[in-house]
Amino acid sequence: MSFFKWVSFVLILHLLNPTLISCSSNGLSQIPSKFLTLAKRNDFFDWMVGIRRRIHENPELGYEEVETSKLVRAELEKMGVSYKYPVAVTGVVGYVGTGHAPFVALRADMDALAMQEMVEWEHKSKVPGKMHACGHDAHTTMLLGAAKLLKEHEEELQGTVVL
Repeated sequence: MSFFKWVSFVLILHLLNPTLISCSSNGLSQIPSKFLTLAKRNDFFDWMVGIRRRIHENPELGYEEVETSKLVRAELEKMGVSYKYPVAVTGVVGYVGTGHAPFVALRADMDALAMQEMVEWEHKSKVPGKMHACGHDAHTTMLLGAAKLLKEHEEELQGTVVL
């Protein structure tokens, strides 16, 4: 995991509860087991797989992510996560937490590339000449997953996560 991802992860955990993070002698944070347990739930896993497949099957190029943005907004609404839309044409910015400082931001791209998906599998792109070859379908799904876990523990946040 890159340095910046570790820093973001630790800051989010700190927002949840500063006492959850303790540094060992080698300086690595101890990850709260409850969040790992939550992320391993079958219903959570199945939900994330479903979201990723829906995005992957329906790729949209940059500034054209109308349906992807609609899917993201619908999922945020189901979770009760407030958001701003539109941001930079099709972007969505969500907020979980107190609405006050400190702030931590997590982001994901949701655009696809103008290229043909050449593999054969059940969930391949349904749009000729467009595909998620860059992983943005997974990035968007992971950010929605983070939103879901954070929203489930919003009362523990001591600040705001901007998504």
